Formats: sequence, structure tokens, C-alpha cells
Amino acid sequence: MRFTPELTPSVRAFNQRLARAGARWRFPETAVPDWLPRVAGVPVWQDYFLLLEDDTVRGAFVLKRQEAALVGGYRRVGSFYWPLSEGVVDSTYAAVAPRLLQAALEEEPLLFGIVARDKAIAKLDQALGWRLVTLPFYFKVLRPTRFLRELRVLRRHAGVALLLDVAAVTGTGWLGLKLAGSALTARPRRDQMVRVELVERFGDWADAIWAANLPHYSFVGGRDAAALNATYPPGGTAFLRLRVSRGDTAIGWGVVQDSLPASNDHFGAMRVGTIVDGFAAPEHAGAVIRASADVLGQRGVDVIISNQSHHAWRRGLVEAGFLPGPSSCLFAAAPALAGLIASADPAGRAVHVNRGDGDWPWGAGLEVPAGPEAS
Repeated sequence: MRFTPELTPSVRAFNQRLARAGARWRFPETAVPDWLPRVAGVPVWQDYFLLLEDDTVRGAFVLKRQEAALVGGYRRVGSFYWPLSEGVVDSTYAAVAPRLLQAALEEEPLLFGIVARDKAIAKLDQALGWRLVTLPFYFKVLRPTRFLRELRVLRRHAGVALLLDVAAVTGTGWLGLKLAGSALTARPRRDQMVRVELVERFGDWADAIWAANLPHYSFVGGRDAAALNATYPPGGTAFLRLRVSRGDTAIGWGVVQDSLPASNDHFGAMRVGTIVDGFAAPEHAGAVIRASADVLGQRGVDVIISNQSHHAWRRGLVEAGFLPGPSSCLFAAAPALAGLIASADPAGRAVHVNRGDGDWPWGAGLEVPAGPEAS
């Protein structure tokens, strides 16, 4: 059932039980979402759902509803995320997670999610016949020495950590990454007519880009101005909104995030720039990627990352000097949605999915930071 205000104490008690058992997550404790509430005339919104046993909350999930361009038409789709089950701390409730997913499918049969490869929800999706496809990950190192020192994933292995330290001190790592980046970025010629500007909000120009180019994509969540201004609200400081033009004509847009240094499991204390979202004609994807990367580079980030599914956006990343890396993200499509996509695009090359289609970074605020690692 939907989360209504009178259920707030039950949700709070649910969060407290999870916390006492050591879980790192919590569910929002207000019935009206602070991000993407339902507003008249806005084509994207969140609903909160709860699974109750009598008056006790045993599970919860978020369903983002939106219009999408799907094989040449408009369909409403749902994005399923932030499923929380008491089953993670009490095996008595192990059946809660599949019931949450089934409830979401009953609400929105054309359902998808951006899920972590190592999470239980990915295994559940696969068991229920969903189509799971890796959401490719790319990165571009702007400060190689710092990158090699801070890269946490590789440094978990003592031998690799020593090699990274040697590379950072001697410059071997800098040289290798610099040469790789130079070889890749030497391919394209920059279009001197392309310019980028920061904008406070998306306007009619974004609607024009959306309407003109959505037929080029087999699946893409709604990215008209109304949806974009709700997702990346004017006045918000979490993101930078970019309009990319050739001459006086807007050809695309990007949304980027500049994260100030903060220790995390993957990038240590590096300053990380993220190309979160973007839209354009496929032939203009590279221009949007390069413009977005230039803005982040000028702000002084150490590394830029992006997840992109569409073949033109992936090519744009490579041509801009990005390297492919191991991806922990999957695009999971329910059978009904996967079947429609496959009918027009069997290989999924024209699916346009990125970090803008998930709960990020909203969901990050609902995760309790892990304690310090044991020495």
C-alpha cells in the first residue's frame, strides 16, 4: 500500500529495527517525497509503497513513474528502487523481497531498475526472468599520480598497492595513463563552433531537442523540459546543467556533478566529476560528452566517470579519452519491457540509460556511512 502520513511511526520503527541489526539503509520517513513529489503537469514523480503485517512495516520500496519513448511511441514506465526488507536482518521475512518486486510489477508492468551487480535484487530479478545488461562504465584520469595513490579498489591487495605507490612516485603510472589518454583524444577534431554554457533551468530548447531526436532511441526515459526541471530542479546545487550549442542552435545538453573530496570505497579522497545525464542526436553525443568533460576539467576534478548504454554515447566517451572500466551497474528490464525493446532493437544498442535513470544521488542520502575499516 502507499505510504500515508498516519504510517510514519510504523516506518520510523521499521528503520529503527534495521539500524539495531546493523543495516546501513533507511527508508524515507515522510509520506511526500522531498525529491520528485507528484505535481500536476510534471510527467515524472515518485510514490512510496509499504508492505504491512497488521500495522507493522516489513518492507518498502520506491517507484518512480515517468513517460518514456519506447520503440517509436510514448509509454508510461516505472523505475523500481530502494527496496528494503526486514528479511535482510530476520530470515522469518525472507519472502518479503519478492513480494515487493511483484507489487511494483502490478503497479507498472513496464518496469526497470538500475541495480548493483552484487546486490540481492539483481539475483532476484534474474530468477524472475528479467533481462540484465551491464551498464558500461568509463573513466578519464586528469591527475594520474593522485589517481594511482587513491584508487581504493586496486589498493585492497597489498602487492598491487605497492606497485601503485611505485608508479605514483616514479611517474610510470602518469606516463602510461597520459599516453593512453593522448592516443585516444588525438582522434577527433574539435568543432570550433560548439560552445557550452551553464543554465539554471531547461527551457523550450530542451523540448525541441527531445522531440526531434527521441525516434533515434529504442528506449529512453522522458527528458523533456518539465521532466528535467523536476529531476534536476532549478536552484539546486548538486548538479550543473549544461546547454551545448553549435553556433546559435542548441544541439544537446548535459548534467554533471562535481563532488568535492570525500573518502569513499572506490576513489578515496579524489575529487570526482560525473557525467550524469545528457541527450542529443546520436551524432552529437560526442560533442556533449566533450563539452561536459571540459567543464569538469576546468573545475579541477581528479577523475571523470560516466555510465552510458547507447553505442553513440559510449563511442563519444572513448573518443574524448575515456577508458572502459569494470562496471558494477546493471540495467534490469522486466519481461514486458525487455520484450518491447527487443522487438525493435534486439541487441539493445539504441537504449539510452545512464545514472540519470536511477535514484542517484538521492538514494545516497538514505545510506548510513560505514564505520572505519579495521586495520
